[in-house]
Amino acid sequence: MYRLMLYYLILLWVISLVLSATGLIPYHPIDILLQGLTFLIVCHFTNLLFAKIFQASTNLESSLITALILTLIVGPISFPQNTLTIFLIGTIAMASKYLVAAKKKHLFNPAAFAVLISAFLLNTGASWWIGIPPLLPFILLGGLIILIKIKRFELVLSFITLTVIGNLLTQGHLDPTLLPPALWFFALVMLVEPLTSPSTKRPQIIFGFSVALFTLLIPKVYSTYPYPLETALLLGNLFTAIVSPTFNLILKFRKKELVAENSWALFFEPLGNINFTPGQYLEWTYPHPHPDSRGVRRYFTISSSPQEPLIMVTLKLPPSPSTFKQALLNLKEGQEIVASSPKGDFTLPQDTTIPLCFIAGGIGVTPFRSMLKDLLDRQEKRPITLLYSNSNETEVAFKPLFDEVKKLGVITIFVNTKQDGYIDTHMIQEKVPHYRQTLFYISGPEPMVQTFKKMLQGLKVTGIKTDFFPGYTDTHQKGKL
Repeated sequence: MYRLMLYYLILLWVISLVLSATGLIPYHPIDILLQGLTFLIVCHFTNLLFAKIFQASTNLESSLITALILTLIVGPISFPQNTLTIFLIGTIAMASKYLVAAKKKHLFNPAAFAVLISAFLLNTGASWWIGIPPLLPFILLGGLIILIKIKRFELVLSFITLTVIGNLLTQGHLDPTLLPPALWFFALVMLVEPLTSPSTKRPQIIFGFSVALFTLLIPKVYSTYPYPLETALLLGNLFTAIVSPTFNLILKFRKKELVAENSWALFFEPLGNINFTPGQYLEWTYPHPHPDSRGVRRYFTISSSPQEPLIMVTLKLPPSPSTFKQALLNLKEGQEIVASSPKGDFTLPQDTTIPLCFIAGGIGVTPFRSMLKDLLDRQEKRPITLLYSNSNETEVAFKPLFDEVKKLGVITIFVNTKQDGYIDTHMIQEKVPHYRQTLFYISGPEPMVQTFKKMLQGLKVTGIKTDFFPGYTDTHQKGKL
């Protein structure tokens, strides 16, 4: 996700250089080039400096993304007379991540914070020069790819919808110029930043509406105020931090265990309190030497129950594992890693009488392990059927637990695709008799999850919750299990 955003911003920068060189946008290509290079250098090295001072792990991609955003919304500033201004703006952006933070997590979008502070202190704010009509197709195309990857359509849609409605009420008609390219860049790049925006749908919608509302109201209160977008985003960040606070957590690696063929459970001791609901996930950050194109961050569902003393995550190693997974498996006892606060709404309903069916493919069983272990720890009975599919028996993880929860009334059906075939509509109708009244939970690679969602919708099932693992390829035939 972060690497994709980095490539997208680099592409916009390069395209702007080409368009400026051909005279299609009214800026000098040398200014755009030097501004970008300066921001990249300043943000990278000041980020390293602050990380060392605060003894925090640093993420190269994050600092480069901020540098490129600043490149595309500031100036372009003429060189060399304004080099100091760029240095100060980049430094402010990186400093905000460490100085304006709570529980080891920055509160504000660094780029928005930097340009607003520099506007008041240096009289140089955001010009939003990226918002030039020739760049709009590239902004929209790349932004759509980003949204498909990060699944934050509701966030952007809520922001755009209220913006359009507000302008309609104000103007009495829809003027295309009320949704300029700069606003689309703002929505598709800055608004969706994962670390300063909510992670689940309902809070995302509220966040999008709140930022749009601030954007509309600020000019009404102060008609000549020149910085409504960046101010609205910072107010939205603050609102989110108050109503839905998050934090970063430091964990120490303790041990690893082989739980199935090519599948490892890793155990971490949290250095601080952590409360989570079974089914939630953490975003893990572990900078390591020579990371591959997938970067240094991953989402991993928590496999342990809240009653267990260590946080467990489970990894499946493909034939060519990422450098991130290799680095995790090479952790030594006592080494530290950073994770976000728990996120996600792939959790059990409060009503314990609702019949449930879990469908898991391979390592997609991890959230169900957390849920079932929690039920076992608390001796809570629920009507649950687990359909757990693997290509062979050696890939089955946590089988002793699934056998043990039989005493709670949980029915586990192990599906060996080489012997039993794939889970299909016939199997669901046979094994889950009251399937239309059942709430289904689907977890696994995204193609598999989408396949089962369509299958269940074809059976007229309305209660469906999904949880997929970004970046995993589906090793099963046509997404089946």
